[in-house]
Amino acid sequence: MLRLDSEALSPAWSEFLISLIRDLEPLGYFARVEEDGAFTVGTAMPFDRGDIRYEQCWHHAHARRHQALLEQHRAEILAFEDEFAQLFVDMPTFQPSAVRPVLQAVDFSRPDHMRIVEYLKLYQSVTTGKAVGRRMGMLIWDIGQTRVPRLFGAALLASARFSQPARDHRLGWHPDYPKTSIHHDVVMRDIRVAGLARIMQLSLACALPPYSALSGAWLAATAPFTALGLKAFQKSLKTSNPDADLAAVVTTTGMAISGAPFRGHRVVQLAPKGVAAASGASGNLYSRAEGPVGAPPLRASFEDLISQSVREKARRLFEAGRPDQYERLDSPDRSAMTYALRRLGLNRNLFDGNEMGVHIGTLGADTLEYLRTGQPRPRHARPLLDWERVVDVWARRFLPAPATVGESAQSGTKAKHREARQRRLDAARNYPADRIKVSTQLYGRDSTGATSDRRSGE
Repeated sequence: MLRLDSEALSPAWSEFLISLIRDLEPLGYFARVEEDGAFTVGTAMPFDRGDIRYEQCWHHAHARRHQALLEQHRAEILAFEDEFAQLFVDMPTFQPSAVRPVLQAVDFSRPDHMRIVEYLKLYQSVTTGKAVGRRMGMLIWDIGQTRVPRLFGAALLASARFSQPARDHRLGWHPDYPKTSIHHDVVMRDIRVAGLARIMQLSLACALPPYSALSGAWLAATAPFTALGLKAFQKSLKTSNPDADLAAVVTTTGMAISGAPFRGHRVVQLAPKGVAAASGASGNLYSRAEGPVGAPPLRASFEDLISQSVREKARRLFEAGRPDQYERLDSPDRSAMTYALRRLGLNRNLFDGNEMGVHIGTLGADTLEYLRTGQPRPRHARPLLDWERVVDVWARRFLPAPATVGESAQSGTKAKHREARQRRLDAARNYPADRIKVSTQLYGRDSTGATSDRRSGE
């Protein structure tokens, strides 16, 4: 806990501190005035990972942030759902056993594709920031339902971050230093640049309801490794390069270290015969990358919980305390917040949330070694997944199957697998139709989609 002498704080500073901590209440923080007049800032967060309240607190914070984002995009959400109503599943006629997923590359020059992409991002309770650099994506459509294709989900990717400690450690890349540093290494920088040209960051792998109940996101996570995924990657490059190679896909989980969409992709089941998983991936397409020993964990940031009024208070304090520096900055928000926190004896760790995981997806046993050395993979070492084969494995694992259909499970676990598939089937068939669209999460929307004065959850 942090104790501050309230008499040493001006009214402006006291108001800022109280407002700041109020915005961070979803993270478990509190501020109170003691009997002696001092401010106490602390946290009620139980940091024991074995305590169920640990996860519940983070989920609450993510939900608060997600709700605020949805409210910001209320008009776009309602307009999209009105104009693209035919994309959503019609629950009375929905047949899980008839699901037939097909891929389509996102055309970022098409307004309808862009609106679909922006809408899908809003399904994420842990939201994706604005993509930078290259971008690519694949939409998944279900053409097995009656009348028209339904939107199943999507995979969206963008340029990988220049530096990401856990990923870099897994790939064997040395820390990068600026050219002005004595530690700058030209060879290591070239290896990094060459590797980043063959890596994309998977920012979204999602399935819309009711496909989400059938582990549809698991299927979306495989899309970048298909022939269509490679074409989308080639198209994302500024200049035409038919020899372009998407060697690896990196993704960051939002609410926990391990994300369900990135588990259980057995390469021996999905890939062509003879293709092995990367070293250390335990036979899977994706594997978690851990940073160097002693390195701080990657954590979610909840700085965007801070309201505009609190940011304005920080700007005013910064302008009064550092007028010259304030005048030099075109966008003083970050500097202002840093200044205000330091004056109070706090830092940006205040915004840290749950630990996140970094996962790397690769095909081919030697892929990581090629990335480590900066050498391009030979053409014969660039395996791809066949989409139809992947869909077949997904269907046998997650869709209901009669007793005569082959199992992707060992004989001793077949019964449990069938029970799990039946639970998914029941969840998909009985998915509430009034919860499929994003708008049902908006304040002031009832189950029929009509506007009301009632706030959900109250």
